[in-house]
Amino acid sequence: MTVHGTPPTPVAPRPRPRGFAFLRQPAAAALMSFVAVLAVAAASSTLVRDHLIHSAQARFDTRAAHVTADLRRDLAAYSQAVYAANGFLAAAMAGGAKPEPDAWRRYVSRLDLEEMLPAMRALGYADAPGIEQTTTPASASDAAPLPPGTASTPPTAPFAPVVLAWPDTADAGQGTRDLGSDAVRRAALLRAADGARIVLDIHPAPLESSGANPASAGLYLPAYREAANGAPASRRAALAGFVFAQVDLTYLIASVAAQEPHIDMRITAGSSGVTLYPANGAPAEQADEPPVFRHTDTLRIGGESLTLDYATSTPSLVAGANDTANAILGAGALAALMAAIAVFALLRKQNAKTADAGFAHSQSTLNEARMMAIIRSSMEAIITVDEAQRIVIFNPMAERVFGCSAMDAIGAPLERFIPDRFRAAHKKHVEQFGVTGVSERQMGRQRVLFGLRANGEEFPIEASISQIRDATGKLYTVMLRDVTERVRAENELKTSREELRELSANLQNVREEEKTRIARELHDDLGQQLTALKMDLSAVEQTLGKAPPAPPAVTTRLASMRRLIDATVASARRIAADLRPVMLDDLGLVPAIEWLANDFANRYGIEVERRIEPGDTVFTRNSATTIFRIVQEALTNVARHAEATRVSIALAIEGDQCMLRIVDNGLGAAESHARTGNKSFGLLGIRERAHMLGGTVAVETSERHGFAITVLLPLAAVQPEETQP
Repeated sequence: MTVHGTPPTPVAPRPRPRGFAFLRQPAAAALMSFVAVLAVAAASSTLVRDHLIHSAQARFDTRAAHVTADLRRDLAAYSQAVYAANGFLAAAMAGGAKPEPDAWRRYVSRLDLEEMLPAMRALGYADAPGIEQTTTPASASDAAPLPPGTASTPPTAPFAPVVLAWPDTADAGQGTRDLGSDAVRRAALLRAADGARIVLDIHPAPLESSGANPASAGLYLPAYREAANGAPASRRAALAGFVFAQVDLTYLIASVAAQEPHIDMRITAGSSGVTLYPANGAPAEQADEPPVFRHTDTLRIGGESLTLDYATSTPSLVAGANDTANAILGAGALAALMAAIAVFALLRKQNAKTADAGFAHSQSTLNEARMMAIIRSSMEAIITVDEAQRIVIFNPMAERVFGCSAMDAIGAPLERFIPDRFRAAHKKHVEQFGVTGVSERQMGRQRVLFGLRANGEEFPIEASISQIRDATGKLYTVMLRDVTERVRAENELKTSREELRELSANLQNVREEEKTRIARELHDDLGQQLTALKMDLSAVEQTLGKAPPAPPAVTTRLASMRRLIDATVASARRIAADLRPVMLDDLGLVPAIEWLANDFANRYGIEVERRIEPGDTVFTRNSATTIFRIVQEALTNVARHAEATRVSIALAIEGDQCMLRIVDNGLGAAESHARTGNKSFGLLGIRERAHMLGGTVAVETSERHGFAITVLLPLAAVQPEETQP
């Protein structure tokens, strides 16, 4: 419907300075607008790309640091195995006794080295006869610079003959049973003996070696005998021998590197310059492009420095930055184009003249014909009725929807296509619309109605209505859309959503039961075994405390074992409590929340204010678990994201509802993010848990103004049925 009115009086434009006369031209002004907006978009695109690439470098540095930490942990495990073997041999050789091969084999078999330390190639013990007369090289360069493949001259007498070895066929000295047969290895043994510490020895393998490893790696730890008459003159004089281990560093490093397949690694030994990874010094698989990011770490173990170089050419690390920058640039170009078009259209409109009224009248007939063509080609069913609600227009789509030809429909009452139970209401609605011109029937913004096909079948429809007055009176036009498929899809979606919620609730219950079972097994079974182990350790200490006194190394190792058992017991208790606090089942919800608040405050140093006043309310096991997990998840989110200094927890009964509210003074979040829970699985989990009890969750937050979660649960859903009034 067109509304006619008096055209506005033209306003004379204000004169512009002569220097800007060219801006009167629509094309020139549009070009200037396009260039200005595009320049701003290009600058913004560059800034955003630089920021995203910096963030990607930080993420790559973090991944590389994780690889370094994993390698450090694994190397420490192999060093710990050498220390443990040293402790065993010290105990076995107490009082000057000789190590027994049978006892050594039993000890090694209990370690299960092939499973626990797969890169361990040999572990054993070598005597050190006459080592105190050996001269220590002035520097590592005095003994180490042997070219790869050059055999060193063996000593005239065994330097450190191997007496115990695992496996029995292990060749600890690369072709000899003497650890000191090689000058580089002798220097490493002397450094270990003089420094009373473990030493890592890495040097190139001989050229004739057929193995795949590029270097030989050994860990050597000196073992000292007890002085018979007073303190020995030197450490070498007290030296009994060496505990040694041969480690396949290439295999060990490759197992760690496999966890990050998209990072290229190169690891070299600091002092000897040997390439440990990749194998045989071969370069890593080259990408089509040079590395985008690099990172270097240094790892020191056993007096040897390992240099770790990381690089990656994975395009996905910068693809996001490039895509975002391109998107910003593209959006800027589009905005610049739209601004140019708007400026061009505005100037054209200002320079255009008002259309001649006679020309508009001459076009009315043509416009009417066009309107009828549009109605006939419309994909919506269009029906026009007069004031008596008799059909005057019935387009082809209406024919297909209602299964009736226009010839039969035109002149018939509209109620022919409305089910009987809706006819009175529809007639009243059309009459009211004719008086007020207001209708709640707008396509896509109303409840679904029902139509009646010519064969008597009812089907769901959406409808919108409009009116216009002509020379014969008012005409009402109704646009209809068959939404049968959409209604069916909505019903299926609703059913699927309910089934998913039931599945989620069942999974939550199964998860809680599994947590409870694991927590009780940790607390009961593992805790009892660790306690028994601690008691056995105390008995061993008492036995060794009797005359003759136990060697200091054994006493120190026993004390270390006691501390390790105590730490393991504490870890088992903490893990069991994190899985499911025992007091939640034994003492109830309120003590469990108090424990959780105290543990949170102690662990993160965040003040927790509590107002827990449930009165005499008795909670069911399911509702207590739900409320406890909601509090736990909310506190976890505070610790991870809020950077808060104070948290308030309130639990109270308000009328027929149980109210739980957690508030922090942290960073907060954008309202749209908090309302939709975008990428916040913690908030989604809280909503799902509350929904299982028929409750609601409200979030109040804004950036830099804290975060508040209010959960309202029906009181009837949290109490046992026998306690409800």
